[in-house]
Amino acid sequence: MAPGSSNSSDLAPPPSLGDIDRPSLFLDFDGTLVDLAETPDGITVPDYLEAAIMRLAERLDGRLAIVTGRYVADLRKHLPQCSVVISGSHGAEIESPEGSPVSGKEPPRVDEALLAEARAFAQRHERLFLEEKELGLGFHYRACPDKGEDVKAFAQDLARRHDLFFRDGKMIAELSTTDDNKGDGVRAIMEQTPFKGGTPIFVGDDVTDEDGFAAVDAMGGYAIVVGDREETKARFRLFGVRAVHQWLELE
Repeated sequence: MAPGSSNSSDLAPPPSLGDIDRPSLFLDFDGTLVDLAETPDGITVPDYLEAAIMRLAERLDGRLAIVTGRYVADLRKHLPQCSVVISGSHGAEIESPEGSPVSGKEPPRVDEALLAEARAFAQRHERLFLEEKELGLGFHYRACPDKGEDVKAFAQDLARRHDLFFRDGKMIAELSTTDDNKGDGVRAIMEQTPFKGGTPIFVGDDVTDEDGFAAVDAMGGYAIVVGDREETKARFRLFGVRAVHQWLELE
């Protein structure tokens, strides 16, 4: 186990959100706010979730952001009425509650040659789902876990040949045109009003959330892992999506 890491089963629940001074809250989406599904569009968003998130954001004076591997436009499709800061594509995109870019960066888009090769590979593997993002690709193998090693090997080879960045997630092999991560998104947002000066809290379930955990930990904040992880930089644990909703008083 890496220095500074823990097994999630050894971690205690976090303190009450109300006991934390001026919380600046960063929430992962899949596996944290909604249960995971075989495909990104297969998720179920509870009827109460959007309104509850907006009430929580108001309670925190706007210091609530969703930090996701999805691209921003895709997340807004699932939460169309949720006017909060969103960091998408693992920190490469950041949008204000009004939908305007917070970052002036314009990361490169995925080119057609890469898409064609990825689509051909996905078509050859039954139940493998290819997620096409603006700034990358995701090979979801939750429905065919026996193909995981082959999928990761192909994605890594594709990354090398197309000068992309490989990211290994929970039943997903991702490629990105940038090396941004969720920690970068957290740090950028923490420089903005009203987050600046608050106590950062990151809640997430996946290995890709570890960068967010490291970022808030370095700022003296709270890193909270959701579910079971053999190795994590988080200092606290919630057992699952339902526990997250209860801790945030969303239900």
